[in-house]
Amino acid sequence: MAGKNALFSWKLNEVVILVVLSIAIGVLFWAWTFIEALAKPLEAIGLRYLMSGVWFIGGTLVAFLIRRPGAALLGEVLAAILEGFITQWGITAAIWGLVQGIGAEAAFALGRYKKWNLPMMLLAGFASALCSYILDFFYSQYWTLQPWLWPVQIIAISVSGLFWAGWLAYHIGRGIIRTGVTSNLLSGDDLVKEESEE
Repeated sequence: MAGKNALFSWKLNEVVILVVLSIAIGVLFWAWTFIEALAKPLEAIGLRYLMSGVWFIGGTLVAFLIRRPGAALLGEVLAAILEGFITQWGITAAIWGLVQGIGAEAAFALGRYKKWNLPMMLLAGFASALCSYILDFFYSQYWTLQPWLWPVQIIAISVSGLFWAGWLAYHIGRGIIRTGVTSNLLSGDDLVKEESEE
């Protein structure tokens, strides 16, 4: 579905889906801040990151449904911008959204925007997590922490990205596809592939 000029040939319905999904995910991000806060006691041992993967869904779920170059980056950034407006994070949310979106976008680009199976979604979730952690490491000065925390944090955020933004987003996306909402986005070949992967 993705051609060389796909980034510049989005259809109106694709733009609408992008905006609607990004708004919905941005609201989810806002709600998740309250849930994620409950895991604060785990921060001292690096396991608070197990809850972080939800914040990478904007890049994976939006791209899974629209399947255009740029969808992962735009989905994550737009959702993060909305989150920034309604939470205490402000403009910093957009910075994280940009970095996380780049991670997911790079994964889908690696598959030339033709692979939309579970392994690709897992890769995108993992890539988002890795990029996010690198930004966190420097922004939060993790080099001042005990070195044993670094691998714990990396494993926790990777597992979180794989589960929330990879596995869960994949199954949510397939559920949305089954409703028929995306029938005007996916080609017949795409739908056949979706059914064959069940």
